[in-house]
Amino acid sequence: MRISPFVRRFLTFTLLAPFILVPPAALGGYREETHATEVEIAQLPRFCWAQFEVPNATGDEFKMDNRCPGANHYCPGLIYLIRAKGHVSKGERLGLLSRAEGDIRRTERGINDYPTCSISDHVAASRAQVNNHMVLFGLKRRGAQ
Repeated sequence: MRISPFVRRFLTFTLLAPFILVPPAALGGYREETHATEVEIAQLPRFCWAQFEVPNATGDEFKMDNRCPGANHYCPGLIYLIRAKGHVSKGERLGLLSRAEGDIRRTERGINDYPTCSISDHVAASRAQVNNHMVLFGLKRRGAQ
């Protein structure tokens, strides 16, 4: 499905508006720890926004539910995955993929005994992305978990 340039610009503005209207210094927590930019945070799923202290992201749709204990490393892992997909050197990419993989692995262990965790499918999809990128860049053999 092709998205028109107008719709793409509208969606980009809609996602970035909360970050543009609030100075970066007002954001904290994981944002400071990972040095995440507004553009990176805008690419995260909405359930990560409270963790990155996005202004006015206080409703339930902006945070993980209580059925996902130990998943606090997941969203920072996604930041590293976003960066690994960007324009970085191979060495930087390998380091970012390793960090993303580690955070996703910790999340998988944390939610393993909680089949009702609402982000399980998202975590599995991110695992597949990390594995594919790690195979592509020689960090993992195809079929290895």
